[in-house]
Amino acid sequence: MKLWKWWVLVVLLISGPWFGFVPRPQWWTVNWVPFADPADKPRDLLQNVLLFVPFGWSFECDRRRRRALAGGLAVAAVISVAAEATQLFSVARFPSATDVLMALLGTALGFAASFAWRHRSAP
Repeated sequence: MKLWKWWVLVVLLISGPWFGFVPRPQWWTVNWVPFADPADKPRDLLQNVLLFVPFGWSFECDRRRRRALAGGLAVAAVISVAAEATQLFSVARFPSATDVLMALLGTALGFAASFAWRHRSAP
């Protein structure tokens, strides 16, 4: 199995509602507007970015073709939205559009770093 596919499991395990579980989704807890929630701390934003950098790196390494970035971002969006959706079932976690955007940024940064590393010129 490719490395980036394992990363999906890591993200879901980190994001899961492992405490405060409730049986019904709590839609009123969703922060739909990015960067509008005062609970969005720089540390949390950075953690979300850094969580997806390895995903972007490994996805780019696995997909050496045109439109790979768009595909990587699409997969990252699905993974991030799925991870955020699990938080609908927790009283202690709050799904956020900011987290999804930070995941996409991390994916793009990892992808760009991998691309730059593979295409670096020899001295």
